[in-house]
Amino acid sequence: MSSIGAILTHPDDIYPMLKLKMAVRVAGKQIPPEPHWAFCYTMLHKVSRSFSLVIQQLGTELRNAICIFYLVLRALDTVGDDTSIPTDVKVPILIAFHHHIYDRDWHFACGTKNYKVLMDQFHHVSTAFLELEKGQNNTLEQIYHLAHPDDHDIRQFCTSTLAVV
Repeated sequence: MSSIGAILTHPDDIYPMLKLKMAVRVAGKQIPPEPHWAFCYTMLHKVSRSFSLVIQQLGTELRNAICIFYLVLRALDTVGDDTSIPTDVKVPILIAFHHHIYDRDWHFACGTKNYKVLMDQFHHVSTAFLELEKGQNNTLEQIYHLAHPDDHDIRQFCTSTLAVV
């Protein structure tokens, strides 16, 4: 069935579709001009289209903090999920990740496609993170620190994951 046919058979969906289209257009105009923020919002859209639209409906201060929170978690997952990284390299990175977000020069080559770009240019995420209010930085760092298991759990997870693959 064509798009027109689908619309005609579901006319109640026209208004919500137009509203969504307008929300996408407005969200695109909210991307800040600074290169690091532009990178963060562009990457947010590339690694999570649906969640990106939800985030961009928030007020500026909360929107920026949630954007960085999400991208850092995506970066953590990218490192954790990359089976080509040896365990003895991966574990220290995961354990210290809550410190890497403070280092504007830190990046780590891993992942594929958009996730590789995120990791290769992680300095943009760090720069944006450092521009957040101090209270937001501290809260996010504590969450990242608490979100990862301890050294033993990470090693066990990496070993069992590699054994399955």
